[in-house]
Formats: sequence, structure tokens, C-alpha cells
Amino acid sequence: MPVSDYIVTIGLEVHCQIKTNTKMFCGCETSFADEPYTHTCPTCLGLPGALPVLNEFAIERTILSGMLLGCSTPPTVVWDRKNYFYPDMPKDYQITQMDLPLCLGGGVPLYDHNYPKDAQKKIKKPG
Repeated sequence: MPVSDYIVTIGLEVHCQIKTNTKMFCGCETSFADEPYTHTCPTCLGLPGALPVLNEFAIERTILSGMLLGCSTPPTVVWDRKNYFYPDMPKDYQITQMDLPLCLGGGVPLYDHNYPKDAQKKIKKPG
């Protein structure tokens, strides 16, 4: 197949962090400047019998952020347990959302560099 038959496709995976006082699935403090593993509990460590409790503030802010991006929120959302080994993850799994996340659809408009300059938005630093 000649190179001209290929179509370039570029994907972006964007992560955002909701600023909260406690972690997403427990009441431990979120302080990123402190030493690792100083704010942990049985849930953080994945100990037997420890069950996660959702941070309501984080859920509200996530849905609000999704609304600002034009996302919809399905009537049912699901958290998945993604199992894998990573040296800095003591419980060997990550709680994530794969199939039924809090926010679906939406988008961020990006402008083609070939558009007229007046169609593009410019962000200026204040001052």
C-alpha cells in the first residue's frame, strides 16, 4: 500500500483533576506535597473488607464540568476494577470508568490553522 493511501488519525486522551479536599473513594486528605503513603486508609491500600465511598463533591463537579463541555450524563454509571501491576500501586488495581462513565459525548472546539484568523479565538494574558 502506498503511503498516500493512509489517512492520518490523531487521538487525544485528556485527564483532568477535580480539586477536592479528600480522595475520590475515601475520606483521606489529598495533599500532593506530602510524602507518599502518608494519607492512606484500608480502602486506599485495598485491604480485605474495605469498601469505597464516593466523594459526592467530586461527582457534582465532574458532572458540572461535563455539562460545560456539552456532555450528557446517563441514568446509570458504572465504575470498573482494572487489574494490573504497577510498582507504586499497592492494591494492584485501579478504579476506572470504561463503558458507562459520568459524562458522555461533548467536546472542545479546535480550529484548523487554515481557517481565517478572525474565526479563531485568541486568549490573552491579563495585564
